[in-house]
Amino acid sequence: MKAEKYANLSKFVFYGFSALIIVVFALFFCVGEPLMLEQTSEATNETTMLPYPKFTELSLYLCYAMFVVSVLLVIVFETAAAVKNVMYSTKGLGKNLIKAVVIIVAILALYLVSPTNVDFLLYLQYVLFGITALLMIGSMFISKMRS
Repeated sequence: MKAEKYANLSKFVFYGFSALIIVVFALFFCVGEPLMLEQTSEATNETTMLPYPKFTELSLYLCYAMFVVSVLLVIVFETAAAVKNVMYSTKGLGKNLIKAVVIIVAILALYLVSPTNVDFLLYLQYVLFGITALLMIGSMFISKMRS
C-alpha cells in the first residue's frame, strides 16, 4: 500500500513538472514580442541590436532549478540507500555508501574546479549527460550479451 502511494505521488509530481515545462515552453515561443539586446563589438566598437525572446530568463531559471533539484535528489536518495544498507547489513559498508561518497566528492571537486557557479552547473550537466549516455550504451551491450 505504501509503495502504491509513493508511485501515485511520483506520477502527480511528474505531471506537475511536465505541465510547468509546457507552460514555460509556450511562454518562451508564443507570448510577447522579442526584446532587443544591445551588444557592442570590442573589435569594431559597433553597437548592434539582437532580438531575444521575452521569457528567456524564466526558461533558464526553470532549467537551473530542475537541474539542481535532480542533483539534490540523486544525492539524497543515494545517501539514504547507503545508510539503509549500512544499518541493515551485517557486512558493514556497502556499495551504496561508497557510491554516495564518490558522487558527493565528484560534485564537490567539480564545484572547486569551476570558476563560477554557472560554469559549475554547465560542467556538471555535461558530466552527468556523458555518464548517462555511457550507461545507456553499456546497458544495451550488457543486455545483448546476456540474451
